[in-house]
Formats: sequence, structure tokens, C-alpha cells
Amino acid sequence: MSVFAVQNSLITPVGLAVNEPPPADITGQQWQLVLSGVLIIDLRGNNPHDWRRETIFVFPDLTGPINFIVNRFGFPKPPLNPVAFQVDQSVLYAAVSSGFEREFFIVDSGFAVDQWRNAPFATATDVNGATVDRLFSGIEVDVAVRNDKATLHRISFHITLTGKFVILEIIG
Repeated sequence: MSVFAVQNSLITPVGLAVNEPPPADITGQQWQLVLSGVLIIDLRGNNPHDWRRETIFVFPDLTGPINFIVNRFGFPKPPLNPVAFQVDQSVLYAAVSSGFEREFFIVDSGFAVDQWRNAPFATATDVNGATVDRLFSGIEVDVAVRNDKATLHRISFHITLTGKFVILEIIG
């Protein structure tokens, strides 16, 4: 389970391109979804003279944006069915948000966010029985902390996605 210091979201319909037909209903609407925040990781180094490297998984809560489109735009979410976001395009960003070192001028500590990427996209079945792919599964962030006395406390993230919300079939 991820622990967030803060999460923010923005959801807005995406307009039509030139000569693009409008969607048949709200379930075909394209959206721009922006998710940002700070994830608490508290990753402590484990080597006095080298880097500890880990991949951190970030999956922000989509409940707020889903509730917004249900209440504001009448998106028809059945009460028990999960809703996923099918990604068309994405722009991601992650950075170190906090570092702490007790022994100033004694220890060569360091903190890094080396890279970030979409977590592998998921595939599922929607309520109509169709297979949908490219479902948002979060992002992976490669981080590093140097020295066994240093701790990387937080990373910031900013995720911008365009795509559609998809109502999935109930499993089980």
C-alpha cells in the first residue's frame, strides 16, 4: 500500500480534433487526467560506501476523478464495477522531495531519482465483454540513496494522461 503526503488531481474532457466525430455517449469521451503529489517512501541506504537502488511503484487514487465525472458529466458507473483509465498518451515526471542527514560534513550521502516510466499496462475485459488494453497501472520510479545513514523520505510525481475511462466487468 502506498502512503501519500498529498495527492491532487484534475480531470477535464478533451475536445475534438478537426474532422473527428463526437463520441456516441459519455463513455466514449476522451479525457485529460492530471495526477500529482508526494509519495512517502522512507528508503534508508544499506551500504556505508555505495548506493542502494530500488524501483518504487506509484499508483495514485483515481476515486476523486472518477467521482467527479460521474457527478459532473453523468458518467454511468455501476456501483460494483471497477473503472480503469485506458491510456492514449502520457507524460510522467518524478523527483526527490526530501532528504535528511544527521552527520553533516562526515558522511557522503546522496539521493537520486534516476528515471521513471509507465508501469506495464494492464489488460482486462469491459462490461460489454470486449478486451481493453493499455490500462493505467501507475508509474515505476527508479530511486537511489547513498550511505547507510541516509534516508530518502519522499518523491514528488506529476502524471498527465489522455484517454478514456472504461467500466470493467465484475470479477468473481
